[in-house]
Amino acid sequence: MTQRLPEWLTIRLPRPDTIKEVESMMRAKSLHTVCESARCPNLPECWSKKTATFMILGDTCTRSCGFCAIKVGRGQVLNPDEPTDVAGVAAELGLKHI
Repeated sequence: MTQRLPEWLTIRLPRPDTIKEVESMMRAKSLHTVCESARCPNLPECWSKKTATFMILGDTCTRSCGFCAIKVGRGQVLNPDEPTDVAGVAAELGLKHI
């Protein structure tokens, strides 16, 4: 007889269609997220809930934290449309705060 796991120990698998939807929004506007750049293992959980942590001013960080996978270096040429793009995607995701 198989015993079921307790409710607090089980998780629901994230919906792949919602994850793809968030990914396509980010790609369409060439936006970067900490979730992707840092290779966060919780990305599917967050994106399936339409939540993301935006990186601003490109995909490069000027710090060099030993625990982080984000690309390190000097800043790049800024995208003048980035503020509008971030605001637009945040609105599409229905975020209440950024």
